[in-house]
Amino acid sequence: MMLFLSYLPLWLLAVLLWVLLRRRAYQVYPCFFSYAAFGVAASVARFVAHNHPHPYFATYWITEAVFCILGILSMHEVVRSSLGNLPRAWWAHSIFPMILIASVALSLARTHAVPPQVAGLRFWIITGEIAVRFVQVFIFAGLASLVPLIGLRWRQYPFGVAMGFGLYATVMLLTTSRFADLGAAFKFLWDVTNLGTYSVAVLIWIWFFWVPAKVADPESKTLGPVLG
Repeated sequence: MMLFLSYLPLWLLAVLLWVLLRRRAYQVYPCFFSYAAFGVAASVARFVAHNHPHPYFATYWITEAVFCILGILSMHEVVRSSLGNLPRAWWAHSIFPMILIASVALSLARTHAVPPQVAGLRFWIITGEIAVRFVQVFIFAGLASLVPLIGLRWRQYPFGVAMGFGLYATVMLLTTSRFADLGAAFKFLWDVTNLGTYSVAVLIWIWFFWVPAKVADPESKTLGPVLG
């Protein structure tokens, strides 16, 4: 039973992937679709290797690195789609690079202040994960505060993608800081929080993509092509 619950995100990601295929999301959001498809493949690979420590170790960290890359690409996709109605604004093209630079700087500062208990490549993967979390929090907060300015509707897909990532990233940044303070005594609660929050994030994505997005202004380019 515990093994089933620990892989609950796998079943939810499989449902999400089916919904994305049904909506043909790969046509408009290929990076987020790739993230969901890779999430299913990575979860299956981890499940297969979970009884073999060395293969599982390699599988876990390789997939974590790929998750970082696809997470960044998905957030870039969200920003590009959300600001699609501002193609002539010079500053619109600099938003994502500035967020990325700020997030990397904050991640490096955080890992310098509280160094992860790992070294080598794993250190840089964790540093990259923290940077991705900051990017996700900043973009979700920015979209939520600038909805009236950019013409984004809360029930549209970019906002849903950002909400799922933003919720998960916020909770994980807070709990990871707590984990760093308390150490092994906090690990079980950290694992449960990670599992529960990510499952909620996937449920948010499923809910947003379950029905076609509504665009109030048919001339709006905020979403690009509307999924059917």
